[in-house]
Amino acid sequence: MKGMVLVVVLALVLVMALQPAAKAQGSVLVVSISSDIAQPTVQLVTDSINEANVGGARLIVYELNTPGGDLTSVTQIMNAFNGSPVPVVVWVSPSGAAAWSGGTYILMAADIAVMASGTTIGSAQPVTSTGEPINETKIINALTGLMRDNARLHDRNETAAQQFITQNVNLGPEDALRLHLIDFAADSLDSLLSQLEPDSLLLTTTTMGTSVWKLVSTSSLGNIVYTKRYDFSGISQAATTSYSPSFGVQLLTLLSNPILSVVLLLVGGYAVIIGFKTPGYGVEIAGALMVLLALIGFGVIGINLAALLLFIIGIALTLLEIKTQHGIFALAGIAIIILGSFLEFPLPGWELLAPQAVESSRETLVSVALVMSGIFGVIVYKVAQARRMKVKVGPQQLMGKMGTVIRALTPRGEVRVEGQIWRAETIGAEAKEGEQVEVVNREGLILKVQPKQAQI
Repeated sequence: MKGMVLVVVLALVLVMALQPAAKAQGSVLVVSISSDIAQPTVQLVTDSINEANVGGARLIVYELNTPGGDLTSVTQIMNAFNGSPVPVVVWVSPSGAAAWSGGTYILMAADIAVMASGTTIGSAQPVTSTGEPINETKIINALTGLMRDNARLHDRNETAAQQFITQNVNLGPEDALRLHLIDFAADSLDSLLSQLEPDSLLLTTTTMGTSVWKLVSTSSLGNIVYTKRYDFSGISQAATTSYSPSFGVQLLTLLSNPILSVVLLLVGGYAVIIGFKTPGYGVEIAGALMVLLALIGFGVIGINLAALLLFIIGIALTLLEIKTQHGIFALAGIAIIILGSFLEFPLPGWELLAPQAVESSRETLVSVALVMSGIFGVIVYKVAQARRMKVKVGPQQLMGKMGTVIRALTPRGEVRVEGQIWRAETIGAEAKEGEQVEVVNREGLILKVQPKQAQI
């Protein structure tokens, strides 16, 4: 009996010993950011931080691959990282990915910065709407300070960080690690967590009284004074969960794609006007919905009013071709739409976008606008051509045709024209059955005819 009690006691001790270890392993939330940085990205980050905090996650890993984006959104994400109650890792991945411009700012704001092999960071100098670097001192100094201060907060090389802006430097993981701009390199999530396991993240205070986050080996903490500490013991065994953004975030991300916004605006604009020309099919309703979605998309990424006006003028000129049938209005409308597409990206606030991304996006936008406008230009041309054609069906076809009286016209009766029987009324002399008459007019469903012998 005593032996049984001893076994139970030992079992309870073992369970109690293992329970804290299991709890320490916790979980890791993995979030993917693989598009331009805009307001949907901000929502993605804030939602994922909240979920990680509520769910008791020990770590959030943001897998980053971006050309940059909206300055306001970038700074909001940096602030969210710095205020996160859960440690944040920004991992530039997979191999071949880049965290250009705005992505580099975000990397510098991470508690732990990691890069995969073959990835690139840099090109953080702001750009103009034509993709050219901005050299205005006020803007450069402000962004350099933002980059420097975040590098300092996370114990990174401030001088090298500033060169991302002042010299538009680009670095791979080897050079970034050598310059102490990242904490380590990892090609897989397992490798990342394993390398992090022996370390602790400490919030220390400098001699100037400011706070600095430091990633140090847990075994060498020594006499380091800190005000906050996160240990990563057993993190490699933690359960990993891939974060799924909400439907709202997914919808906003989709609509904030400038190419989709342009397509929706063009197709919707034409559909609205064509729908009013051909009521009863619901085309105008579908068009209005597409325009609404396009405007939501423009609102998400920031709207360029001049580009929007050019789109509207271009659509109006193309549709004016139906009335004028000169050809010049359709060509002018297409040209103006293409010009609007050229101005539409990057939009105001998108200074933190890599120049190569600006050029690539603009070429795609112009190509899409050209194709869509060309398609609708052909549609407009065909509609105008059809309107010029003589009506070939219905009563209008009967004008000038000869018919046979089948019920005497005194002055009204019936005639057979083109195999069909019509009510008819003679103009002038009456006509007997069997006589030939000519259709000269129509009033409602009654044909106006005149006897053959009365023709002039």
